[in-house]
Amino acid sequence: MKKYLFTYVMGCIFWLPAYAGTIKSLALHYDELEKSAGVQNMRYLINQQFMRIDNGDDNADYILFDVNKKIIYSVNHNDQTVLKIEYKAWVQPEFDFKVNINQAVLKDAPKIQNKTVYIYNVNAAEQTCTSVYLIKNIYTAEMEIMYLYQKVLSGQQVATLNNTPKEMHTPCFLVDQVYHSGDYFQLGLPVKINYSRDYAKFLKDFKYIEVNEKLFSLPEKYQEYKAFGL
Repeated sequence: MKKYLFTYVMGCIFWLPAYAGTIKSLALHYDELEKSAGVQNMRYLINQQFMRIDNGDDNADYILFDVNKKIIYSVNHNDQTVLKIEYKAWVQPEFDFKVNINQAVLKDAPKIQNKTVYIYNVNAAEQTCTSVYLIKNIYTAEMEIMYLYQKVLSGQQVATLNNTPKEMHTPCFLVDQVYHSGDYFQLGLPVKINYSRDYAKFLKDFKYIEVNEKLFSLPEKYQEYKAFGL
């Protein structure tokens, strides 16, 4: 006789076999520090088809990125809504300030998995806007998915830029928050990222795990909507 689990998943009740299907995914755990909100522990589950971002609780609100469709879904259980962000191609304009990128070996840093740590800085108007510590040539397929996710996310920022008052269009705001290409993901795995908006990420753990494939689906009957201005 089959054993069944009574499970509450993504706002709906299902009867699932105890041996529900799993999918191998890279699990990245980051401590994410925002000056106004404190520290959040965030989990990134990445496989060939999807990336899921949540706080480590399978039943919590989450972000789901469909790699093939290039669509980001943000699921809110309390409101029973799904915010949908579709990919919109964008290009970085010619700024009236200088932007440069530099990278170098991070001196005296201990190696991670016997790999050297590099520092990658994006500077605008002689100010460092994004600073990334990374190890190169690791989890390249998954990092390409994070790069694509950032391109989709930035596409939304570009499309809604006019909603932000002009006086806020500083060099770092434009480079770090709007036209943020995430090129560093194509180099390797970020272990620390500092953003100009008083936001930072610190890698705490990374490994492949088997997770329930249901985590990469959307809840039924939730109201879907698009971001304002799109």
